[in-house]
Amino acid sequence: MSRISKKQYEIQADWENKIARAKSVRTKWKEDFNVDLGIEYFEGRQKDGTYADADWITINNIYSHVKAQLPALYSADPYFYVKLRRSYSPNPMDIVLWERRGKIRAAMLNYLKVELKLKEKIRISIQDGLFKYGVIKTHYWSETADNPDFGNPIFSVDEKTQLISDTGSPLMEPETIPVNGRYKITRVLPDDILWDEDAGTLEDDWGWIAHRTRMTLEQARKNPKYKKQALKKLEGKGQTSDQELKEREERKKGTNVKGRSETGQKKKESEKEPELLSFWEIYDLKKKTWLTIAEDGEIPVMDEEPLPPGVELHPFSFLFFTQREDSVYPIPRISQGLGAAKEYNRARSDIQKHRKRFNRKYAYSKQAFGNDITEVSKLESGDDGTLVGVNGDANQAVAPIKDAQLDQMRYQELAYLKAEMVELLGGSSDEARGIAGADSATQAGILDKRLEMKEGDAMSMVVDFVTTIAKKLDQLVQAHIDQEEAVHVHGPQGDFWELVKEDDYEEINGEYEYSVNVGATLPRMPQMERASWQAFLTLLSNFPQLLLSKRLLKTMAEQHHIEDEAMIEELYELGKQMMSGQIPSPGNTGSQPGVGEDRPVSAMGGQAGGIQSLIQGGNPIQG
Repeated sequence: MSRISKKQYEIQADWENKIARAKSVRTKWKEDFNVDLGIEYFEGRQKDGTYADADWITINNIYSHVKAQLPALYSADPYFYVKLRRSYSPNPMDIVLWERRGKIRAAMLNYLKVELKLKEKIRISIQDGLFKYGVIKTHYWSETADNPDFGNPIFSVDEKTQLISDTGSPLMEPETIPVNGRYKITRVLPDDILWDEDAGTLEDDWGWIAHRTRMTLEQARKNPKYKKQALKKLEGKGQTSDQELKEREERKKGTNVKGRSETGQKKKESEKEPELLSFWEIYDLKKKTWLTIAEDGEIPVMDEEPLPPGVELHPFSFLFFTQREDSVYPIPRISQGLGAAKEYNRARSDIQKHRKRFNRKYAYSKQAFGNDITEVSKLESGDDGTLVGVNGDANQAVAPIKDAQLDQMRYQELAYLKAEMVELLGGSSDEARGIAGADSATQAGILDKRLEMKEGDAMSMVVDFVTTIAKKLDQLVQAHIDQEEAVHVHGPQGDFWELVKEDDYEEINGEYEYSVNVGATLPRMPQMERASWQAFLTLLSNFPQLLLSKRLLKTMAEQHHIEDEAMIEELYELGKQMMSGQIPSPGNTGSQPGVGEDRPVSAMGGQAGGIQSLIQGGNPIQG
């Protein structure tokens, strides 16, 4: 076993200090914006400690707003496009070749988005972005297997020349080899991502990014990149010193700080889960290198080395809805509505408490009953039809006391708070949740336009987020593709098969750009699609000459959220036939020039009449 240098201990200590300082910055951000409170509210834990359980009612407006925004921001996977943006070669043949390869790469992306279940991971990341920020990791993953040629020298392809390392020593076969490699898109918990303590708003101002992973010591030993010396020093260190992580694990297990479950029973020794170690995978953006350290370790488990193939700076894509002036940590959208949500529940609980407390009460005349209150007790506990004896008029002996009225402002306050939540939580109108909240059509129109602008801005951020993932995934395929394959794709061009070769991912003398059809992310409701189709076809029937412009057709279809390029081609061909007179135009009942009329009834009558005349005349007409 090689000796551990002093520098390795210093590297471990240096990064642990950097991570500790970065954690303190994030902790302050979470406290300033009540980040964890937002999660609690979303999960329904909103009770005010000053209210009794019987008097409290929770109206989870945070939940309803999140559920209203998710389908508007991402309801279906979009279709990816890869197009040539710049070519350093003026040769038209090269440009045509690279554009064709861009379409093949796009087909591969559109196959992988289904294979890797992009939709479910994007939606949970958008939800993360409403409370914190969304994170997706795009990476290549492979299993490891024992190498049967372990220890043997490595030769070139012709098996004649032995390969030599940079230091001049011969290259030897490793102990393990990667197998079953595949591309992965992983949703990362926001709390498992750290930036350097001085990280600014934009990526240019970031120094490093660290990703925390949790695994057992046995799982770590299966990673061929992790050093055995470093892992050996982690034996018996399964308990993390990170207080934030401890609290998260306790909430997940439903236990308090004393280790007891919600039922108050302690877990048995045999029921204890295997202890997990925390590892920080660190990407140095300035040096373009990466390394891995274990939390509470002594030396790095993976030394600093160049980035893995297919990774440009880091493998992460981030979704920030509202960025701040000088910090990478954003203003969470949900945090802005927590105060209004809290006051709404208080106001609603006060109404319930008032209704329960003020039951009917009565006043009685002492002169009517005298000193004997036996008859009075019959009013409290007597059955229906009980006789009560009084001295004098019974109507004047007992009179109901009027209940205290609840101020009408309490009810108006509920409407004010609901309107404030719509404004503060990023635009989730009453109409979006199936409630008519506007007092007039004008007010509803103004509110609807403002909310559309907010949703449109948020959707553009989601589109940028998804496009970044597509770019990183395409770079991974370029780095790791090792065989030809055919993929089946469904998109605007229809259903088709595409053959993907290694040559399609060769380096080009230029660069590609990545985009999506934004309309495809909108909710796919049958009535909405039907209304869009009817409006589109009505426009074309009124102005059939529009069918002769393919670009105009495509633009109009996109405005109606119709993404079907194959259908656009058919409409274009239909328009040419209409204008040439091959088929009648919409609404035209006259004869077409040079085209015989198709009238089945008249034709049948004419044929029958012609035959009858021939029979009666006896002489057929000679042609």
